[in-house]
Amino acid sequence: MLAGLLVSGSQDELSLELDTMLESNYYKLLTSNKKNSGVPGFRIRIFSKSGVGAKEEQQRIRARFLTLYPDVDAYYRYDEPYFKVYVGDCRTKSEALLLYDRIMRNFPSPIVVDDYINLKDDD
Repeated sequence: MLAGLLVSGSQDELSLELDTMLESNYYKLLTSNKKNSGVPGFRIRIFSKSGVGAKEEQQRIRARFLTLYPDVDAYYRYDEPYFKVYVGDCRTKSEALLLYDRIMRNFPSPIVVDDYINLKDDD
């Protein structure tokens, strides 16, 4: 048995036997990947707050960002109890750091984070 796969037979016939754990893990991976939309990349978190008025402030921050940077996408997220705004769809950390430098003046304390990003049509 090699990595969960058993191959046996003669010259005229071939028999494959798949380990049930290997098959089970394969389907778990498929299910996990379906939950993740996009591809691994980076975004920048420009807002994270909880409490009274946090949701309204989240919406204001996102609207302000889109006004200042109409060429960069911005996303709402709620990770209980925090309302957050993430920006950008950066494929590399270098690309994220360039965006970080660009927005830092208008949005103090941005944080580069790993995330699943959307690919643009021209990528």
